[in-house]
Amino acid sequence: MRNSRREILIGIAGAGALAAADDTPHVHVHEEQTPETPVAYVPQVLSPIELKTLGSLCETIIPRTKTPGARDAKVHEIIDENLAARRAQKPLWSAGIAEANSISRSMFNSDFADAGEDNQAAVMAELAGKSKFFQVLKDATVDAYYSTKEGLMTELEWDAAKPMAEFKGCTHPEHQI
Repeated sequence: MRNSRREILIGIAGAGALAAADDTPHVHVHEEQTPETPVAYVPQVLSPIELKTLGSLCETIIPRTKTPGARDAKVHEIIDENLAARRAQKPLWSAGIAEANSISRSMFNSDFADAGEDNQAAVMAELAGKSKFFQVLKDATVDAYYSTKEGLMTELEWDAAKPMAEFKGCTHPEHQI
């Protein structure tokens, strides 16, 4: 015998009433959660020393100011992860990082990562004038930084919930074409 829709709805309502009449306390228990400790990044392509130098190079391009810098956004780690998919580019990056260290050693008797901000800026100026790696580094740093929360939301104040009428990009006169 086939039940009518009315009988099915009455059955559903009756089952709901029985569940509501159940006086057994229902307690929702959460397991105790421990705060997550950040896991140290393990380089995918670059050596740990190359990654440290790359972090300093990226930070020199986008330093921390009132907004996060490249190191805060983990740009050097993003670049290393991207290199994992483009391993043919590793020699360029390794040579460029070695070149930055070589210039730093000849100018300041220290590796780039240990040279201090003013000295790092001087090395970058030297690198910019003579190395094709500099433009690759700069482009990758900017691309990676503005793909992060720190770059998009904190620095550019982009809110994913609101559409933008326009995106002017960089407004510095020296960066205009």
